Amino acid sequence: MLPEEAVRRLRLQTLQATGVDPYPATTQRTHQTTELLSRFDELSAAGRVVTVVGRVRTLRKHGGLTFLQIEDGSGSIQCALKRDTVGQDRYDFFHATTDMGDFLEFSGTLFLTKKGEKTLDVSIGRILTKSLLPMPEKWHGLSDTETRYRQRYLDLMVNPPVRNIFRVRARILSTMRSFLDQAGFLEVETPVLQAVPGGANAEPFKTHHNALNQDMYLRVAPELFLKRCVVGGFERVYEVSRCFRNEGIDHSHNPEFTQVEAYAAYMDYRQLMDFVEAMLLKIIKEVGSDPAAVPFQGHVMDFAKPIERLTYAQALRDYADIELSTLGTRDEAAFVAAKRRVPVEKTDGKATIIDRIYKHLVRPKLIQPVFLMDYPTELSPLAKRKPEDPSLVEMFQLVYGGGVENVKAFSELNDPLNQEERFAEQEAARSAGDKEAQFGDADFVTALKHGMPPTAGFGIGIDRLTATLVDASNLKEVILFPTLRN
Repeated sequence: MLPEEAVRRLRLQTLQATGVDPYPATTQRTHQTTELLSRFDELSAAGRVVTVVGRVRTLRKHGGLTFLQIEDGSGSIQCALKRDTVGQDRYDFFHATTDMGDFLEFSGTLFLTKKGEKTLDVSIGRILTKSLLPMPEKWHGLSDTETRYRQRYLDLMVNPPVRNIFRVRARILSTMRSFLDQAGFLEVETPVLQAVPGGANAEPFKTHHNALNQDMYLRVAPELFLKRCVVGGFERVYEVSRCFRNEGIDHSHNPEFTQVEAYAAYMDYRQLMDFVEAMLLKIIKEVGSDPAAVPFQGHVMDFAKPIERLTYAQALRDYADIELSTLGTRDEAAFVAAKRRVPVEKTDGKATIIDRIYKHLVRPKLIQPVFLMDYPTELSPLAKRKPEDPSLVEMFQLVYGGGVENVKAFSELNDPLNQEERFAEQEAARSAGDKEAQFGDADFVTALKHGMPPTAGFGIGIDRLTATLVDASNLKEVILFPTLRN
């Protein structure tokens, strides 16, 4: 036991020995601190007795006068505890049992100190929660990155800017929900535990269901179930979905992440670009940022003007001097990759190799927001082919900031026989050792055989969008409890 904890335990025992409950269930709060400060003139003039609650952030004793800073979820207020007001015994007992970090309840009236600080003149107080461990050191705060992520509660406790990150994240989600709801989308929930993990090229997490005696998977995406909803008659649906991918962990990847996926019948991918652009503009404004000047990792990005639309083939040509036609077969793609020093594994399929070429040679050069569109068919087995060029699909991604991909969308494939063929190609790639190739889903093909109207859909990563709008370089900064090694 740490010496500090031992001292605090003795103070806990003192409270209990005198019949004080150090962990009561109820409080008598009348106002949050921000409300007291905003209504200070009115409440102080009326001499109204108010009650505040919160954590002790500072405690300064000056003989028979003690100043405390009490912080609740809205802000903080100074409280003055006077020996002449509460009496010698209560005053001494308070100092014998109270530590920084305790949660207290104080009642009293408001007044201005000689220095003009709005203050609560305490007439009565009590303990709400006795803390047994101290907060991180006052002046230095909490700066060790490992500790910040492993003990996020300490990070939130002492770093107000971190708390603001998660307020921004919440505002992003609420704005997106509102935007989709107003556009006629229905929020639904689909299975996290799936027999067939479909909807994205990613290696899934595998588990076993004892009662059914069968292997199951954590979903990599909600896509196939959301499209089943469209087949069933819901024209517009979306889900705020927790997804899981058994991949590496780095500054831009966490195996557990949040995305919003949405699908709209009778919309194509070009119409969807306009819709997504309007939604992003709304979100950026709602979190208090200037859409024309969004700072991110040393760049200033402009989301206010129309987002550029660039084909995948043109991007390869402009930024890597590679013609997409030279990547026709798996061996051709591997040859080009090796020539340009892009790593290739023997088990990589053509789609994976093309994706690696793009990620190494093109994506880092995309700074201003761009809708990268018309991808090779191999990269998206769930998207509709372009009628004028079946080697490409009607797909786009939003890319910006030196390689952040934050929206993936396409005109959905609704031809069941074509879908069946593409699933077969993916299964062949999986059999050859490509762990990220998609699983075939026979039931989804059956659903498509019943008919799905022309549909466009998108997925947007909430973690990455939050990181963008708070200018964070690491997704761990915007995930409350990121995945960490034991």
